[in-house]
Amino acid sequence: MVWRHTDAETPVRRGADGQFYVAARDVTAMLRDMARTFDLHARSGDSAWAVDGESAPARLDEDTMRTVASILRAQADEMDVQLIAIADEHRFG
Repeated sequence: MVWRHTDAETPVRRGADGQFYVAARDVTAMLRDMARTFDLHARSGDSAWAVDGESAPARLDEDTMRTVASILRAQADEMDVQLIAIADEHRFG
């Protein structure tokens, strides 16, 4: 399975503190793109995961693929909820 982010690029910026930053919406978009990819592979039966340096791909069953997709979506949703709460907190108080 090969995952490719559907956007042309995800902008990464360096802050004044020298750290690298990615916009939260880009992170949640990547998580959701990965979830869609896992769902598509589960439906198509293409559930081999090739690990770099190993000749035999690991096989994942459909339920595992769907569970991974569900976890990725839940992480994106939880991140959105937390960010909305932070944005509301700063907007009103």
